[in-house]
Formats: sequence, structure tokens, C-alpha cells
Amino acid sequence: MPNGAVSVLFLVAALSPGFLYHRAVMRYQARDSRSAVVEVVELATVGALTSIVGSVVVLAAGEITPGLITISDVVGNLVALRSRAWSVVGSSVLILAVSFGLAATAGRVWGKHWAGRQGQIREGSAWAGVLSRKQDGKPAYLAVELDDGRLVEGVFRSVAVAGEPERDALALRRPIRVCPAGSTDRVDVDEDFVLIPRSTIKAVHGSYKLSKRPEQES
Repeated sequence: MPNGAVSVLFLVAALSPGFLYHRAVMRYQARDSRSAVVEVVELATVGALTSIVGSVVVLAAGEITPGLITISDVVGNLVALRSRAWSVVGSSVLILAVSFGLAATAGRVWGKHWAGRQGQIREGSAWAGVLSRKQDGKPAYLAVELDDGRLVEGVFRSVAVAGEPERDALALRRPIRVCPAGSTDRVDVDEDFVLIPRSTIKAVHGSYKLSKRPEQES
């Protein structure tokens, strides 16, 4: 295999834990409108850091564990490592495993920490951060005012915030009720969910007091 291809392969392997970190964070934190550049930088930084830490841990373990390469092997004559190909392969796999574990743990811890913070304000996260927060494990019940005068109520499900309101949407799940413009009567809608374009939303009101409506617990 050409040296260039090997270098690219090692670079991808070294940065790949960052992708796992990113996915772990997204499980607890709704995506906001950060640019793709910011996410790529975060992915690469976390991937590089966890790979470095994983390498140090495995190389240090090699000092006391037969079959693993050591720090002295790496900083010494690299040509000599050719005779220990299986040790190199085993150590590399272990480094990846440690790196992935660190990345997943860091993403999980940071995601939970961020989701539990109160009053968080980030770029574009007045929607994603506030609406996705739960209280006692329950999402908020929202009343959404539309620009045509209607009111749509439902339990928060998800929100897309990509920076362009005409492409974004707020999703509510049952129970769903609609109040026509100029009326105070709410009509139950037998639908599992409703998608509301963010460009049509005038205001959003929310409450965590779901106990007032037992059917919302489902």
C-alpha cells in the first residue's frame, strides 16, 4: 500500500473517535445552528485528543504487558517494528478501542451535563436548547401561535434549527389540539404528530405541568 494511502488511513482512524463523540452528544443535545465548520473542528479536535490519550495509555501499558509495543519502540528504530507486525496491529486496535471508549464517555457526560444546564444560550439554541429540556423526565407541553391566528397545542417532540426558518420545523406529538383564529374553543386532532414550519410561528408558550392532562403521559 502506498505511503500516502497509509497516512490517510491513519489520519481517518485517529480522527474517527470525534465522530463517535459527536453522535453521543447529539443523543442528549438537540442540534443547533452551528456551522458545519465548527462541527468539523470539534470532531477533529476531540478525535485527535482521544487518539493521543489512547496512544499514551496503550504504549505505557506495553511496558508491563508482553505483546504490546512500547514508547521506546515508537521513538526508537521504527524499522525494527516490522518484525513485530502483530504487536503493532494489536496495539493499534487497542488504541482505537480506548480512543472510542473515551470519546463515547466524554460525549455522553458532556451531553447530559449540557442538557441539564438551566438558562443555556448558544448560537441558535433558544429553540433547540430551551424546547428540548425536560423536567422530571417529561417534555414540555407547548401552545404555538401561528401568524394566521391559529393556536396549535401538543407535546414537544423535536425541532430543526438550521438557520433558515423556511426550512426549519417544530414537531409536536399527541395529544394535539387546534384553536381556530378568533376562537377560544380547542378541537382535539386525532394525529400522532404535526410539523409546524418555523417561519409561520409567531410565539411559543410552554408548560411542564403535564399532570393536569393525564392523557399526555402516554
